[in-house]
Amino acid sequence: MYEEEAELYRALGDPIRLRILALLRVREACVCELVALLPISQPAVSQHLRKLRQAGLVRERRQKYWTYYAIRDDLPPVLREIVARLPRDEDGEAWLMANHVGATCDSVVQAAATGAPAPAEILQEGVSAHGR
Repeated sequence: MYEEEAELYRALGDPIRLRILALLRVREACVCELVALLPISQPAVSQHLRKLRQAGLVRERRQKYWTYYAIRDDLPPVLREIVARLPRDEDGEAWLMANHVGATCDSVVQAAATGAPAPAEILQEGVSAHGR
């Protein structure tokens, strides 16, 4: 009877997922951008995003090689309020505001094609430039 609600509360019960939601308040982001901002691996970020999507908190949009995630526009008011009250990740938010969606991922693909530094290094340099 309460399975959907339990899944929602489980999704909200993890600090990494709450941080992802806080970052997504700024703009939609792809997994590679979130990996640069979070202290976990790409597969772990993907799993957290999957749980947020299954709980109905985020939506995904596929474009080329990437999947972009954003907070759903149609969240009920109580969930919008929960997301709005999450603590800010000022460094991560500043990095997301300074970088345009997709531009970071395009740099990652171009670097990989030319043998430039590994994608994680490119992303970490961008984060470091913003005080991370």
